[in-house]
Amino acid sequence: MPNKSIYKVVLVGISGAFMVVMDQTIMNVALPRIIAVFNETTDRAQLVVSAYMLASAITIPAAAFLAERFGSKRVFLISEIGFLAGSIFCGISWDLGSLIAFRVLQGLAGGVLITLTMAYIFTNVPSENQGTAMAMFGIPTMLAPAIGPTLGGYLVDFYSWRMVFYVNIPIVLIALVMGSAWMDETPVTSSSFDLKGFVLAAIGFSSILYALSYAPTWHWEDSRIITLLVIGSVSLFAWVIVELRESQPLLDLRIFKNAGYSIGIGLSFITTFGLFSLEFLLPVFLQTVRGFSAFHSGLMVLPQVFGSIVTLPISGRIYDKIGPRVPVVLGLLVTGLASLWMQSLDVTTPDDTLRMILFIRGMGIGLAMMPVTTYALSTVSQRMTGQASSLLNVSKTVFVSLGVALFATMLDTFQKTNLSLMVQTVTPDSAVAMQVLSQIQIRLMQAGTTPDMAHNQAVVLLYEIVNQRALVTAFQMDYVISALVVLVGIPAAFLLPSGRVEKSGTQAATVI
Repeated sequence: MPNKSIYKVVLVGISGAFMVVMDQTIMNVALPRIIAVFNETTDRAQLVVSAYMLASAITIPAAAFLAERFGSKRVFLISEIGFLAGSIFCGISWDLGSLIAFRVLQGLAGGVLITLTMAYIFTNVPSENQGTAMAMFGIPTMLAPAIGPTLGGYLVDFYSWRMVFYVNIPIVLIALVMGSAWMDETPVTSSSFDLKGFVLAAIGFSSILYALSYAPTWHWEDSRIITLLVIGSVSLFAWVIVELRESQPLLDLRIFKNAGYSIGIGLSFITTFGLFSLEFLLPVFLQTVRGFSAFHSGLMVLPQVFGSIVTLPISGRIYDKIGPRVPVVLGLLVTGLASLWMQSLDVTTPDDTLRMILFIRGMGIGLAMMPVTTYALSTVSQRMTGQASSLLNVSKTVFVSLGVALFATMLDTFQKTNLSLMVQTVTPDSAVAMQVLSQIQIRLMQAGTTPDMAHNQAVVLLYEIVNQRALVTAFQMDYVISALVVLVGIPAAFLLPSGRVEKSGTQAATVI
């Protein structure tokens, strides 16, 4: 059972990461109001979301160096102050330009915090309790992005879009108090800053993420997307070369020689990709197909979080006792099958059925996600934990953006393909269409519409029905692909150890 000091470590980590994670999603529902208030275009307003993500991607790789050079506690407190200042300034911003600038400040601080808190927990908890501690940390960090749209919708509808930023203030103040009281300062080093690596990483990751953010809107063949992807790819290739040659690299990429860490990163892709595909798809499905408000759709997604809350502590205990293999394999299986079950969703699916599917899916995610992260960090030395955390977090940021971009693109492609096929078969003179048209016409005429007008309206309604069916089928196809991605990760999960894992990946016991 973790002692009080471990709880303090985890509480500091939670307080430091919670609002940083929630701010990745809470802004989405506030964008329409911001567009109206500042009279801006959708593309330009989207920078409010993108700027935060891009700024985070710039500082995540540098977080380990900052902690080593200036001390973890000092960097934590300064980053919290920066995040607090960014939140306050965002709330009082006077135009879109100022809002974007202050979101950058938020993101720069947030990128450091999300990496620092994970490394802090892992390096301050005994190896026999690391699974449980990371599971405790996982509960609020999985809850935060799920409640972001719900809380954001409530604040925007009943108060003001500015409250989306002011809600950060009390949590950040609590984090500052906890960090000041409970964190111990770490030793500092005089290592030099890898400026070339930092610049190349900043250009590479930000270009890739910016391209992925706008690819579904601008389309992949757009010259701007192609240019960004080329710049990002070339920069990252150059970054890899520079890091492998540097004696003190910003991030030591030789860490990938560690097979356990590489497996952890690969499975992190599976779990992150599978999780955030549904995090993106489901609210869109509920709002466009089912006609839910942002607030209502956010409430519908919460059962998935509750499912994770149930199994996260269990997965942590299992990890501490017998290692990561069992919870990860079982979690991926449950998540994949529940995602496959989502294929049955349509306009008539009862809400209770959807809640049950999401609850079961959440249980699978809770079993799989944190053991993967914990094992990846356990395979490296104590000295390399900060760098391992930085690489893990920047990879997850790319994985999330890639997943959202690909599933948004597939959804659009599938919907257009389905519609073109259906339009060829469901014509006004086909037997099925004539039957539906006749029923609609009769009802319209009974309501007092003239025969000609009733016929025209019936044709329009028939097209809307076909278009909706094409969209529902597109969602179902995306759900199947999401399920397959998760299920494909199961064979790789069997490469994980089945015995209790000590720091640096050594096994204390083997359980068959």
